[in-house]
Amino acid sequence: MSSRANRSVLLLSLSLVVGLAATGCSSDSGEPGSSDQPIKIGAISSLTGPAPFPEVPGAAQAVFDQVNDEGGINGRMIEYFSEDDGADPAKASQSARRLVDEEGVVAMVGGASLVECSANAAFYEQRDVVNIMGTGVEPSCFGSRNIAPVNAGTFNGYESLLWFAKDELEAERICPVILKSEGLTEPYLALLDAWQDKAGMTFAHVDTSVNLGDDPTPAILAVKDAGCDAVAVNPTEPEGVSFMNTVQQQGVLDQADWLMLSNVYTDSAIEALQAQGTTDGVYANSEFLPASADAPEVAEWRETLEAADVPITSLSEGGYVAAQILVEVLRSIDGEITAESVAEALRGAGEIENPLMGMPYVFDDSDAHNPNRASMMVRATENGWEPVGDWVEVPE
Repeated sequence: MSSRANRSVLLLSLSLVVGLAATGCSSDSGEPGSSDQPIKIGAISSLTGPAPFPEVPGAAQAVFDQVNDEGGINGRMIEYFSEDDGADPAKASQSARRLVDEEGVVAMVGGASLVECSANAAFYEQRDVVNIMGTGVEPSCFGSRNIAPVNAGTFNGYESLLWFAKDELEAERICPVILKSEGLTEPYLALLDAWQDKAGMTFAHVDTSVNLGDDPTPAILAVKDAGCDAVAVNPTEPEGVSFMNTVQQQGVLDQADWLMLSNVYTDSAIEALQAQGTTDGVYANSEFLPASADAPEVAEWRETLEAADVPITSLSEGGYVAAQILVEVLRSIDGEITAESVAEALRGAGEIENPLMGMPYVFDDSDAHNPNRASMMVRATENGWEPVGDWVEVPE
């Protein structure tokens, strides 16, 4: 070949390389959604801040790592982007836009945040990106077209405590104690009013005198004076332990059964309750099949998370279930995997059964989603948390 011909071939090759670089492509990469690109999944969580939830996206990551180790989704690897909003709405908003508009994630999965839903619900609907949250915290997490948590949520969880006290413990003098927190106290009070109408009974006493983090002694003394035989409380994990210590100090431990949210259903909480001698009559709700249940699905969940060094909690179970649901949906897609095809497949899937949930998961075209309204109760004992009875399903 002549030197002029060689020069022409070289210039043509250079022009092709420059053209590929200008378009952001490489000669061996495909378009997003094609078979040689990773499937990008995002999550925004409060990994730091007043109530961090690192184990939720950590559990989702463990599921995706396991899927990748087994060959991915039809040979495509899952790339997971887990971002920390630090409980800051502005950071949550910035992270959502970066993940959706810049990274091109096809779904948000396995997040748990104090602020993410209210910050990003409208944005996800605008972009039609679905969000399968591992743990929904805010009321807005359950009132969005494009967000559907797998957990029951704070208010369904609390209502399940009331039904359990009435129907299973046969309590006659039920007393809600609502530790006040910004933005949540009024919804709790509305729930209590509605529950009395549904249950056909009246609470013996309702206490909203104490803020989260304050000394609960006044509320406990009021419960004592009211002669309550079942007390439903909404503490965080450390406050639940502290609350029961004060109950014992005030000599009220044997007067009532004490029911608390799934925040308290942890290994560290049961160890603390055992150490201070306050396990008698203490219950909590598990939003999924309890970790101590004798079931192969529970064993598989525990093995997956233990191998990934992720804590075994009800919260991490939510991240695990959310990731499992997405994997099932991804495997059902025949063709390109994009945000549009994921949303279409998820909404068209109907009832998705998961053995760790008490109800099927449904993510349809509704403007609000709270598919899981079931909890199973666990009782504190000297041997740890033990499941009690069957699923308690809150009426829709």
